[in-house]
Amino acid sequence: MRYFKILIAVILLVGCEEYFRPDIDEMEPAYVIDGLLTDEPGPYKVKIMKTSGYNGKTETVTDAHVRIECSDGNTYYLLCDSSGCYLTDSAKFVGEVGKSYKLVAIFADGHHIESSYEEMLPSPEIEDINGFYYESKEIATNGDEYFNGVDYGICATNTTAAAGYTPYYRYDCKIVMQTHQRYPGTFPADRYIYRPFTPEGLLVIADANNYIDNKIIGNHIYRTPRKMLFIGIDSLVEGMTDFNIYDYGEFVLVKQFSMDENQYNYWKAVKEQQENTNGFFGHIENQPIGNINSNTGEKVLGYFCVSSVKQNFSALGLNESKKYVSKYDADYFPDTDTVAIYERPQDFTIMFQN
Repeated sequence: MRYFKILIAVILLVGCEEYFRPDIDEMEPAYVIDGLLTDEPGPYKVKIMKTSGYNGKTETVTDAHVRIECSDGNTYYLLCDSSGCYLTDSAKFVGEVGKSYKLVAIFADGHHIESSYEEMLPSPEIEDINGFYYESKEIATNGDEYFNGVDYGICATNTTAAAGYTPYYRYDCKIVMQTHQRYPGTFPADRYIYRPFTPEGLLVIADANNYIDNKIIGNHIYRTPRKMLFIGIDSLVEGMTDFNIYDYGEFVLVKQFSMDENQYNYWKAVKEQQENTNGFFGHIENQPIGNINSNTGEKVLGYFCVSSVKQNFSALGLNESKKYVSKYDADYFPDTDTVAIYERPQDFTIMFQN
């Protein structure tokens, strides 16, 4: 009888089971805009996409009529290329400091979106690109076990006197690493190797109000680990597997984009989202608020950015034994998109003393 009662209880529990279907709010499709207008030579690019709810998919919008309107009364039309990006005619249009611009897009169904007018604010010169030695703990492995290690290298910084200018800036960074390597053999071969590197997902912003007298000093741009600087590319010279690295360092090119407070708050919110480490139940960071609206009230994500640009570069070498970073004079930045190898020093070669 005892076991029979237990069996009846189990049957009743199973019989009362119902499927629970959570009522999840549906997210309406939204347009996503990514556009940047500067005072550098164009063409300028605007990317227009549309999301599809919670399925994570986006589709490129290629049937829009897109234009940029200037406060001086001129209008500039953009054409869609094969990748779905809308481009300006670089021969007819270059952004100018002091003028305001807005983005307008009209879609095949009659809907249209437009940004607010954004003024192109002037940007002061980047006075200096420098660097310092850093160390940080990391988890390392020898293939069999894990242990605490130390990651060290170069942290690049910028100095900008922003007094009298907008206090808000965004930065991009491009790095070219240089190694001077000797490959032994009957006829020893020297190779000067340059490896370009653009940090993916890098977002650096600065508020000059956080510095003394609106002078930005020591703003951290990017950290390059020593192991990345020191990598020898022996496979580039066939048959040469043994080599010595004499000199190594990096060229750092920094671009500085001027912003107003609204654009700064947008990028600050984006940065907080990217770096959110509060966990699942942690504090929800600020949501990025864009500057683009729809005539139908549809949600539009993104920002049409208008910025003037200043840039500067430097050559930095790491002395690991004395733990300091040296700055070297360089005539120009070796702007290369692929690995470049030379048998003799070029005009831009730096003999880093490591």
